[in-house]
Amino acid sequence: MHRPNILLILTDQTRLSAISSYGDTPCRTPNVDRIRDKGILFRNAYTSCPLCSPARASIMTGQFPHNHGITANVGDLGCMLGNLPDSPELLSRRLERAGYACGYSGKWHLGDHHERWRSNGYIAGDPALGGCTLPRDVGFQGQNFAGHGGGGFKYQEYRDYLAEHGWEHRPVQKDGYTFLDQPAEATVPYFLADHTIGLIDRMVTEAREKPFFMWHNFWGPHEPYLTTDECLDMYRDVAMPEWPSFRWPAEREPGPHAVKLTHSGADKPAWSHYEKLLRQYYGFMSLIDAQIGRIYDHLERNDLLRNTVVIFTADHGETLGSHGGLMDKGFHHFDEIQRIPFIVRMPDGSRAGEEMEEFVSLLDVYPTVLDYAGTSYNEAHADGRTIRPLLEGAKSGWRDQIVVEFNGVNGGLATLRTIRYRNFKYGFSLGWPEQLYDLDRDPDELHNLAEDAAFADVVRDMRSRLVNWMEETHDGAILLARGAMQRSDGMRRRQTTESRI
Repeated sequence: MHRPNILLILTDQTRLSAISSYGDTPCRTPNVDRIRDKGILFRNAYTSCPLCSPARASIMTGQFPHNHGITANVGDLGCMLGNLPDSPELLSRRLERAGYACGYSGKWHLGDHHERWRSNGYIAGDPALGGCTLPRDVGFQGQNFAGHGGGGFKYQEYRDYLAEHGWEHRPVQKDGYTFLDQPAEATVPYFLADHTIGLIDRMVTEAREKPFFMWHNFWGPHEPYLTTDECLDMYRDVAMPEWPSFRWPAEREPGPHAVKLTHSGADKPAWSHYEKLLRQYYGFMSLIDAQIGRIYDHLERNDLLRNTVVIFTADHGETLGSHGGLMDKGFHHFDEIQRIPFIVRMPDGSRAGEEMEEFVSLLDVYPTVLDYAGTSYNEAHADGRTIRPLLEGAKSGWRDQIVVEFNGVNGGLATLRTIRYRNFKYGFSLGWPEQLYDLDRDPDELHNLAEDAAFADVVRDMRSRLVNWMEETHDGAILLARGAMQRSDGMRRRQTTESRI
């Protein structure tokens, strides 16, 4: 295969139940399913960090957050860097040197204007502190949106698009739902897909023999879960099955997850409250899915699919009431925020419809894209590895464990590290009890086995694996983790001794 075009589609805050290819779910995503039908689906894909900026920086660098420095959302307490620094090691810069035209659409969240600090004069006049790194600063052509974007509604480019067509952004409330009283063509997802289609055409025309790398980023289905009335209607009368973990006693179980509870004890909303949110969330995902279909159809009509690798994935997952009513992401070790959809369609459609159980990481996007682009990368620099061998049928020597890190969000700092080895998942949260789950017997992660004497050897093995990983990847939290693990082990030994007396 000569060097292919590469299309990376990234959705925002997408739990597996929002993708119909991943199992029994009310959510309908027929266009993602089309990619899956002609591609390879990975069942055990994990984010590098269940938070927007750190995960996106991992795609650009192939590194864990503690190595690339975007350790929290840019502009937030706990983020070591305010912007993603330009570097020849960035994905876009390496592709640029390899002769690729690089295009960008949608949410960036790797550069912030820092208006809070600029307004008080603290960083005024210092470009090193006050600069804002955006896509066009690092080798992309296309859209250039600073900050989080909050759904993309306030950017002037989108407002100009609405004005040009005589539309308005009009969220309305009715019967307990919030939705958009406007045609699909007037929504942010449609606007972004329009931009991507036009940019692909421009890159193909202007670059001629150059292949393209197109990174398309949606702002959803991250909240606010705003979709059209038509997409919401797909779910209004559909019963949403209660999460198996919904009745887990979140307020009684010790752990940092409590900061993501929106209630306390008896104030916990009934399942019907979360059902409505899920209908909006799934409606939003179906709106996004339709725009994925438009991009895919455009590639097909223009005979581009036969030389394009298509990668569909997400930055991280979403809770939406699971594990006792948790909302949003971060501050816990559960699969609903850590596992992500990951589907790859090869240009020739080879191995269409296959599924793989191997562990893959969002970190693997960087080396995989560069591998297919036919260019090298500094393997000592990257924490991920190319999945090209897996895609082409070679499984021997693949990783048997995978790690996720989290350092805090919204001004709350935390040190969480999760390691999955075979069927066991171990969660380390600095200052909180350890967690251990057997995902074969307990896929919903309801029963913490860390204090069960029958699993003491498993806990020790998982600790050792995590510490080894921290050493190998130069994780600065290793000293704190070692100390906490030693104290925990000492307490366990004392309790065992006392029980025998």
